[in-house]
Amino acid sequence: MSDQKYTYWLKSGIYSGAQKAAVLLFGIGSVLVLTRSLTKPDMGVWNLFLAYTGLIEIVRQSLVKNAVIKYINSSHITEHSAIQSAALTMNVIITVLIGILIAAFITPLSNVLQAPRLSHVMYLFLPGLLLLIPFSQFEWIQNANADFKGVFWSYLSRQGVSFTCIVVHLLVNHEVSLTALIIYFNIGLATGVLVSYLFARKFLYFSFRTDKAWTARLWHFGKYVFGTNISSSLFRNTDQFIVSSVISTSAVALYSVCLRISNLIDVPSQVLGDILFPKSAKMMEDGNLGKVKFYYEKAVGSILAIAVPVSLVIFLFPKQIIMIIAGKGYVEASALLQITVLYGLFLPFIKQFGTIMDSIGRPRTNFVVMTTTAILNVGICLLFTSKFGLVGTAYGMMVSYGICLIITQTILYRTLQVSMFSVFQYMFRFYPDMLSVFQQRFILKWKTR
Repeated sequence: MSDQKYTYWLKSGIYSGAQKAAVLLFGIGSVLVLTRSLTKPDMGVWNLFLAYTGLIEIVRQSLVKNAVIKYINSSHITEHSAIQSAALTMNVIITVLIGILIAAFITPLSNVLQAPRLSHVMYLFLPGLLLLIPFSQFEWIQNANADFKGVFWSYLSRQGVSFTCIVVHLLVNHEVSLTALIIYFNIGLATGVLVSYLFARKFLYFSFRTDKAWTARLWHFGKYVFGTNISSSLFRNTDQFIVSSVISTSAVALYSVCLRISNLIDVPSQVLGDILFPKSAKMMEDGNLGKVKFYYEKAVGSILAIAVPVSLVIFLFPKQIIMIIAGKGYVEASALLQITVLYGLFLPFIKQFGTIMDSIGRPRTNFVVMTTTAILNVGICLLFTSKFGLVGTAYGMMVSYGICLIITQTILYRTLQVSMFSVFQYMFRFYPDMLSVFQQRFILKWKTR
């Protein structure tokens, strides 16, 4: 196998992978610290806050990000200024509307979730919401130009500064409040904006001009991605919201620790999704659906090659892993962790389905699938949680992901003739391929010195 064959994936994957790993590791680090310094109810509120802010970022990105990446990669350079201006216009409008909705509805929603302190935290987040406008704008433009270096450093500084502030606070005061946590969250975000600008400025067009045609095109493309990602995000967070409203915020704390650990499996999927979208979008422009099929099968196979061994370790040693990460107070969640790790293996198939559908110009299909399964998931999780408690929530999610997997693979087979057999072939080929790349890039070069 030629070293050149993996050049794009390796070069892009190093920074994209490092960025996702940094976010994950700082997330795990915060769990290590906060589970030992916050009460379970407060930890549950903090996890609900993170779920909401994650949903907010997805809402904002859904309407703009993929459209920007697609059109910058398929349009002449003379159009790039208009595309960026249209993206900024939509970015500002969407963010302001989200802020208004938070101010109007977060208090009654917090009461439904039995988490009244959540509303206070969300109000403190509003300045950070405005900071998301430049942060995301710079990130999208760098992603569109397949330059992941700046994205890595901006996320590293954002997460690193927030985490450092928390650690220093605890060293000085030995305890931390939810108010302090959100202030440090916003400080980290401000740092990320500055760092991201330094890397993105070479791609920026500083002549703003409103282009209604491009704004309409971005909206037309983004509206389905928006609906899809909202459904997908609700799908992934329904369990936490239901646990909070049906059981308690303390139960959310237990459940969320398992999700954080299980997210280890999801990092390769996020990395290859960022790399795969612009690549498959270009193949679609050339009409090469066979190549798109190849990218899907290879991406999912490569993800599974990494995810399966990690999942096996977590499944076999759940108590020990929870003890290390969250402490004795969370060991009771070990059975939950085993279930969340198992259904986490469905995610590579489902997430890359969405990436492929968007990149080949079929966002509506993705929207219909994710909306349908998200609605089903609400009913399934409510039923299982009501009957079996916290463990029922995890089983309900597994059933929902299983249904989604069957639907998405059926569509991929009919559209691109994607084969599950080929996916597993690429999974087992990944190990000798990576060994070959390692030998060519490092061992052979070292020997020739």
